[in-house]
Formats: sequence, structure tokens, C-alpha cells
Amino acid sequence: MIETLDTGRALTRELELLDRVSRDPSQRLLWLWQGSQSLVVPRKLAVHPRFTEAQAELSSSGWTVETRATGGDATPQGKGIVNVTHVYALPPSAHFDMDAEYDRLCSPIETALGPRASRGWQPGAFCDGAHNVQLNGLKFAGTAMRFRPSRADRSRVTVMAHALMLFDRPEEHAIAAINRLLSALDQDRVIQIGAHTGLPPGKDPETFCEHLISAFAQLPLPESPTLVEPAA
Repeated sequence: MIETLDTGRALTRELELLDRVSRDPSQRLLWLWQGSQSLVVPRKLAVHPRFTEAQAELSSSGWTVETRATGGDATPQGKGIVNVTHVYALPPSAHFDMDAEYDRLCSPIETALGPRASRGWQPGAFCDGAHNVQLNGLKFAGTAMRFRPSRADRSRVTVMAHALMLFDRPEEHAIAAINRLLSALDQDRVIQIGAHTGLPPGKDPETFCEHLISAFAQLPLPESPTLVEPAA
């Protein structure tokens, strides 16, 4: 159900899945994965003149730093973190609404979490944004998105929606690594461990994933093909 692989390879595979659906909009893919211990940054941070130096410093202490194609901010990967990647094509000539597509991503996570889930900004959280999924008022999942016209049909938009879910509350050394990187890149903010939360006590990870997959499968996506897990 959850594939474990190197974070760099996972980021490459996300783009491969985006290209796959772009070339064949009849597919809709859902992938759950867990990466290796690392930090992931958007390109806007990777162009900083001290990025290579900071990358080497973090790598020497066990934190490789990877670059992703979506926007957002620095995030951790590794133990206690599970990612969900949903790739699909909108119907021909459908209007692309960013908020609506984020709702397609966040709603299944909220459904799987239950009635204490919500959505919104969380001061002190890493990669904070309006489309955080919160649990009991703390950040449980961060979200990001990439989209482009389908190669097979330019009237269709292909969407790759990604969420990083904290099955366990982040460990102190992960938050410390993010703060070291942000400081090295002249980012004027400090991430706080207390802004985050994991799955609630008693919530079995495997059962949660089953509920999550079911919620994605039931999304009201017009003209949507059957949801499948991509083959490796």
C-alpha cells in the first residue's frame, strides 16, 4: 500500500506519473509513498547563492537536500511521514480552478481523519499555507500542486496534487534541520515543532490509508476514469 524509496527517486517518479497521465488522460493514478530521511525545497530556494554550501553541510549531518518541481517551502521526508500523490486529467475545456483542485486533494484526507479535521494556515508550521490540513488545530498535512496542458489533448489540464502527511509528530532533529537550512538561505522564519501533529492515538495507519484510498476513489471528478495505483 505504501511504497518506500529514496526521496530523489520519488520526486522524479511523480513527474513521470504526471507525464504518463498527460499522454494518456484515460488514466487516474493514486500513489502512497514514504521517502528517505531528507529535506525537500522548491526551486525558488535552490537558486540561492549559498544553496550548494548549505546542501553539503546538511548532507554531512545525514540530511540530503532535494529539489522539487512544485512550489511551497522546505519540508522534511523520512520516518513518520507518508505522501499521497494524485494524478488526473480534467475534462476537455474544463475551467481550471486552483481552489477546487486543492479541495479535491484535501477533502479525502479530512474524511479519513474524521470530524476534528479542518483546513487553513498554521503559524510556526513548515511550508505553511491556506491548504494545510489540520487536526485539532495543528498541522497534519501540507499540500502542493503542479499542472499543465495534456500532451494528448491540449484542451485538457493534467494535475499532479501532492500531500505530505504527518503520521507521527515531527521529531526535533527534523525541525532543527529545516531551521538550519532556512537560516543558511536567509529565510526570516523559525519552524516550531508544536505547530504540528500526527495521527490521533488509536488511529491505525493501515486503516487510515484504506479510508484515504476509498475517499479518493469516491471523489466527484467529472468524466473520471477508475482510480488505480501506479505500477512501479
